[in-house]
Amino acid sequence: MAVQQGREDVVLVTGCSDGGIGAELCKAFHAAGCTVYATARRVEAMAGLREAGIRTLSLDVTSDESVKAAVAAVLAEAGRIDILVNNAGIGLVAPLAEVDHKKAKEVFDANYWGTLRMVQAVAPHMAARRSGTIANIGSVVGYMCTPWGAIYSSSKAAVHNMTDALRLELQPFGVKVVLVAPGAVTSNIGANNLERFDDQFSMYAPFAAVIRQRASISQGSNSMPTDQFARGVVQQLLRPRPPRHFLLGGFVPLIQFALWWPMWLRDRVMSKTFKTDVVLPPAPSAAPAGPVGDKKAD
Repeated sequence: MAVQQGREDVVLVTGCSDGGIGAELCKAFHAAGCTVYATARRVEAMAGLREAGIRTLSLDVTSDESVKAAVAAVLAEAGRIDILVNNAGIGLVAPLAEVDHKKAKEVFDANYWGTLRMVQAVAPHMAARRSGTIANIGSVVGYMCTPWGAIYSSSKAAVHNMTDALRLELQPFGVKVVLVAPGAVTSNIGANNLERFDDQFSMYAPFAAVIRQRASISQGSNSMPTDQFARGVVQQLLRPRPPRHFLLGGFVPLIQFALWWPMWLRDRVMSKTFKTDVVLPPAPSAAPAGPVGDKKAD
C-alpha cells in the first residue's frame, strides 16, 4: 500500500518504544512528510526513532502532569497537533477468578484512562481550530473476548465505546475520531505479556501452560509485519475522510466472520481453542465432619 506523500501534518503518537507498533507508525508518518513527535515513558527506548530524525519526548500516559507537559511542549514548538494517535498501552493474561487486582488496574489506567488523558489534553486545541484527527488504538479482541485475556479485552472494548461516543461529541468541532483495531501484528506485546505473566495459579494450575501460550498468541505465523500494518494505518488516517473503524492484521477476517456466529458456536470454538472444553474431576477435600456438638453416648 502506498503512503500518501507531501503531507505536513503535525502528528503526536504515544507508546513509541523501538520494536512496537507506535514506532513503526512514527516511521510511516515521517515517510509521508509529516512532522512527528514520538513519545514513550523512557526517551532512551526510542533511540531508533531519534536516529531516523524523528522528534522524541518523554510521556507517561498514566500521569496527568506528564501528559500536560508533553502536549504543551509540542504545541509550543509546532503550534498545533493535527493528528493524535493514542497507541500506548499494556497487556495482561490471567484467569479472571485469580487475576491480580493491581495489575488489572494498571491495564485500565494505561489503556483506557491514558487514552482519555490524552484526549482531554489535545481535543480542546483541535476543537479551537475546528480541525484534527484523533485515532485510538483498540483491538480485535475489543470486539470479541477470549478466555485468559479478559482484562486486556475489556480495556480495549472500553476504548471502542469511548471512541464511538467521542466521534459524535467532537463532530460539531470538525474533529475526526477513528478507531484502529489491530489484529495479530508483530510487536513487543507478546514479550511484554510474558514479562508480566504470573503462573502461580491455584484454581487454574492445570491450565498454566495454555494460559502462558495465550500471552504470545498474536506473535505467531499469522502476524502481520509491523511496517506493513503501519503503512496501511497511516494511509487511512491521512485520507480527507478516514474510516470510523479500521481493522487490519492477522486473524481480522476470522474475527469479522465469527462476529456473525451464534453464541453457542462462538463458545464452542473458543473453548476448544483455549482448552476450556474439559470437565475437571472434583478437588480432593477432607472428610466431612460430624454435626457440631455430636457426642457418643456414655
